[in-house]
Amino acid sequence: RRINFYDTLQSQMKMRKEEMKIMHRYMTTIYGLTTINQDHLFASLLRAMPYKKVDERDLRQRVFLAANAIRKEKGIQLHKSLHTDQIHLLTDDRFHRAKDFFSIAIEKGILKSEGEGYLKDSSKFSSAYDFHRARIDNPIEVIANAVEPLISMQRIVRKIAWQPRFWVKRIVAAKLIRKAYTEFETDYQTHFTEGESKNKNVGVPYLIRGNSRDIGVVLIHGYMAAPLEVKELAAYLGQKGLWVYAPRVKGHGTSPADLAATIYQQWQDSADTGYAIIRNLCKRIVVGGFSNGAGLALDIAARMDDVAGVFAICPPLRLQDISTKLVPAVDVWNRFMEKVRLDDAKMEFVDNHPENPHINYLKNPISGVRELERLMDAVEPKLSDIQAPALVIQAQDDPVVNHKGSFKVFKRLASDDKSYVVFNFDRHGIVRGDGAVRVHRAVWEFINHL
Repeated sequence: RRINFYDTLQSQMKMRKEEMKIMHRYMTTIYGLTTINQDHLFASLLRAMPYKKVDERDLRQRVFLAANAIRKEKGIQLHKSLHTDQIHLLTDDRFHRAKDFFSIAIEKGILKSEGEGYLKDSSKFSSAYDFHRARIDNPIEVIANAVEPLISMQRIVRKIAWQPRFWVKRIVAAKLIRKAYTEFETDYQTHFTEGESKNKNVGVPYLIRGNSRDIGVVLIHGYMAAPLEVKELAAYLGQKGLWVYAPRVKGHGTSPADLAATIYQQWQDSADTGYAIIRNLCKRIVVGGFSNGAGLALDIAARMDDVAGVFAICPPLRLQDISTKLVPAVDVWNRFMEKVRLDDAKMEFVDNHPENPHINYLKNPISGVRELERLMDAVEPKLSDIQAPALVIQAQDDPVVNHKGSFKVFKRLASDDKSYVVFNFDRHGIVRGDGAVRVHRAVWEFINHL
């Protein structure tokens, strides 16, 4: 019908509804372009958590879960930092994501220190701020508001925020264990090499459940080996009632070519995952390892202030084999040959004659030895940061690790409670085989007195 200029439109309400739908679609699209980073997750979870008391480690664990969950969502733009492994949130916060966030939250009065934790002032998330001063007076709320229209993200945040603290710990541990196993399965299938790869059960990471959750042990295997290498010691400690987790260090348990493609920072991430698993299953953590695993255990003890004790069996600060001195030169040669595209002239592997050929690789990648040296160079300056009780064990006539190097490790430790034990063995692999029970007993006695 004809509608005059001043007539009331009967379709006005319907047009208003359509207008709101269009605006909602428009705003959703605009906010969908927001790039999510760790600060968005920290701010959103802090606001959504119903608890007045806030524990830094607990919030970091929730952010870890949220980061892993939103990676599976479609249509959400993620900062490149969220596409990498978030294990640092569960360990030493090496990129200072949590430290920077908590500093701002404390400075703006959103959090107030109380004992070992914080008290949250919830009113800071509902107070009216002058538009032009909001980013100065309460940047945390501004950050949280920036991603509030992202419905799928908010659904994840609310679910994680309302989980009880003890349940968050269990979820984190379960996810990490599953992730470690899945990663091994994928790496094994990808890098399996006939005649070089070992039986699949050699490289599988494993958890031994104890009788008490008071103390758990992270037990790390050595270079070119796999979790099976420390199984005898793990079983011994398990019989004593301890929880034990033996991680698979990246590049191990698969093939020498896989190891050749890894760097020592990936080894650290593997060890850190083991630490995070035990940290969420037990009250106190002991870290330990054999050979290169001992170096990784010392690295954890230097970075984590809650380690109850650390034991290092034949830590490789100095290697015996004179051929290792040639590694830097060979490494440079290989890089040069790669640049001039003469791959056939590269010397990528040397033969290895291990004590346990059913576990260890029979080829030693030159690049792997180089990374081993880089790890030792990185750990050595940190030894003076270790104050936890420590035990260093060495074989007197170790053909691989120079006993002078392990004693140097012992001397540099800042621990008031530390011991150096030498066994009269003429082999490197003293954690298994004949006489190994003496080493097992020494480790148990050390843990038992903590």
